[in-house]
Amino acid sequence: MASDMMPRQDLDFDPARDLRVERLIRAPMALVWRCIVEAELMKRWWVPAPVVISDMVIEPVPGGRFFTRMVMPDGVQVGMEMMILRADMGQRLVFTDLMTAGFRPVAEPMFGFVGILALAEAEGGTAYTATARHARAADATRHGEMGFHDGWGTVADQLAALAPRI
Repeated sequence: MASDMMPRQDLDFDPARDLRVERLIRAPMALVWRCIVEAELMKRWWVPAPVVISDMVIEPVPGGRFFTRMVMPDGVQVGMEMMILRADMGQRLVFTDLMTAGFRPVAEPMFGFVGILALAEAEGGTAYTATARHARAADATRHGEMGFHDGWGTVADQLAALAPRI
């Protein structure tokens, strides 16, 4: 089984270099997964309100494009190109800002991280875990100081509110 080939992320969590947000989402895993891999659904929760996503592309295959164009409250638009590293259908999406689609390295990544959105069956719904892994503790600290827990926590709450209504 493909998901057995990747170590469980809770076994090798490094608190010096990794950041994590966890939630129980009161919806079946299949619905939560759709919210993660379908661009039109992901646009509704992936950035903290009042920021909105005007354009999103997600290709949940290794080397696939993961693009987001955000519109800030002041109207400024910010695009972010990332790449999908792996997609264990229904369970885990792994992506990075270190590369763009087609395994093209990025000269200056925004955060220099690998993101993991993992799902597991849980009593009452789906256990959602979002992890950002960094090469250096300093990068994780900077990402944390820039609001990782508030931002990723907010979007996890937005996902939790959306998924049961699909």
